Amino acid sequence: MMPWFKYTIFLLFSVTLMFGAKASNEPIKITIGIQSYLHKSAVYQNWKKTSDYLTRRMPGFVFNIVVVDTPDDALLYQMVKDKKVDYVITQPITTIELVRLYNTHIELTKNDTTNVNQLGSVIFTSSSNRSIQTVESLKGNSFAASTPERLGGWVLALDHLTTQGVNPYQDFSRIEFLGAQDNIVNAVVSGLTDAGTVRTGVIETMIGLDQLDRDQIKILNSRNDFPYFLSTYLVPEWAFSSLQHSDSQLTQRIREHLLVYKYGDQTNQWVEPLDYSFVRELLRKHRIGSYKDPVYIKYYRENFVIIIISILLAGYLLQLYRNRKKFEIQQYKMKLEQLSRVSSVDQLLAEVTHELAQPITSIKIDAHILTKLLEDSANFDYDQIKSTSSELQLKTNHCVELLANIRNFLSTKNIIKERFAINKSVIKITKMLNKELDDSNIKLKLSLSDNTGFVKMSPIELEQVLLNLIKNSISAMTNNLKRTNTLSITSAIKQDTIDISIRDTGSKIKDVNNLFVLFKSNKERSSNEGLGVGLNLSRRIIRSYGGDLVLNSSSEKGTEFLIILRKVD
Repeated sequence: MMPWFKYTIFLLFSVTLMFGAKASNEPIKITIGIQSYLHKSAVYQNWKKTSDYLTRRMPGFVFNIVVVDTPDDALLYQMVKDKKVDYVITQPITTIELVRLYNTHIELTKNDTTNVNQLGSVIFTSSSNRSIQTVESLKGNSFAASTPERLGGWVLALDHLTTQGVNPYQDFSRIEFLGAQDNIVNAVVSGLTDAGTVRTGVIETMIGLDQLDRDQIKILNSRNDFPYFLSTYLVPEWAFSSLQHSDSQLTQRIREHLLVYKYGDQTNQWVEPLDYSFVRELLRKHRIGSYKDPVYIKYYRENFVIIIISILLAGYLLQLYRNRKKFEIQQYKMKLEQLSRVSSVDQLLAEVTHELAQPITSIKIDAHILTKLLEDSANFDYDQIKSTSSELQLKTNHCVELLANIRNFLSTKNIIKERFAINKSVIKITKMLNKELDDSNIKLKLSLSDNTGFVKMSPIELEQVLLNLIKNSISAMTNNLKRTNTLSITSAIKQDTIDISIRDTGSKIKDVNNLFVLFKSNKERSSNEGLGVGLNLSRRIIRSYGGDLVLNSSSEKGTEFLIILRKVD
């Protein structure tokens, strides 16, 4: 390797070591953000001693302080959010707000030179103001405070006044927020405002600095159990808090040094953190800061349009779903009602043939008689011909009506047998007829066995039988004169059968003998009169599965039908 190249490498290495050593000796800057309650210059001087103390005790670190004046609280919040400060010393409300918003951690509570680590509010007026002697006499007067979010400078006084029956926002002629607390004292003493409130210790500090004479002010609701002027109850003093990005080991070292730091080597400046939960409750109670509105209300306000649109859309979809379900139920109900009026052509053919045979035979006889009468011109009987012709017309019309009825109820269907428990079918049909029961003021009483066993048949055929029987019961109870009507449905399991009882409180069945005869309706003649098919087909359906449908009883107290079904394993 050439000598000049070796020399260049050595020179670069030496320069790197020199600058690296310089960089390693550079102290780390730690910034503490501090709120002010007096003027910034006074606050800076008060806390400069603390920052210098930490710098001396912790080699390798330089502690700087940044004072944020009262009107600039938003600046401190932004500095915390942007990590422009490493620690903060803040009044209690700001302390709780930062904990909630940015997960800061309360490390210590401030202690003053008289060993006091709590604060309150002082409500006062000018000594020359003779019209204000009590808290109640503040009504109708003007009032000054620090800011709406200062605990000692407003919130504690607000809470105290409220408990004393004074609503500042309604009862005061005006409220002025003047920022720095000495501004409040000066405004009251000079007569610019009638009364005001400051945190404890402010008045004593101003007196000590010859900025105020004690005789110039009058304390309202004065308490004697505290070293300073006090009108309200107490809360923890200011807090020293670490931020989410603060180094935990560094924080512990700072805590250790501050816990032994004293005012003039006599009183500790800091103590272990007190309980700030009451401050949080005050914020919630008076809707202050981030507690101004509950989180959900804030969210609703910010997303009002989207929420309204979502609710309307959800309502529309829900209504669409309900309409669809209602339509499906109606269709199913119509299908059941149609099925309850018919069976199959094979089942009805014999009955239909029998029903039509008699009127057709009678028509043939009348037609033959009529022909004979017309052929016998010598013994032409006009009245007999007319009577026979009328009877022939009536019988023909009856046949036409029968055929029309048969056409209406005849249809075909696929029968699918299933093994199932009957309770589900009973509940399904009663739910379908709930509205009709309610409209007819009929009370439904279900008494279904928990263990009903199983049957094997078409569920829809059982449902059409149930539908027919229940609708008949509703019809029987609709027009009676009883005060109350009850439809009772009971299921019970026997050794080989499962029985379903349907009992109503309707009127007595008049024609019991023709109850199951096809086309013989037992309903009162009306526009809703049945074809006389339902009970006949219902019995045929049940019997086709080896069971039976019987009339168990009928009296003035009501009627009971019994469906007997074969039980399967």
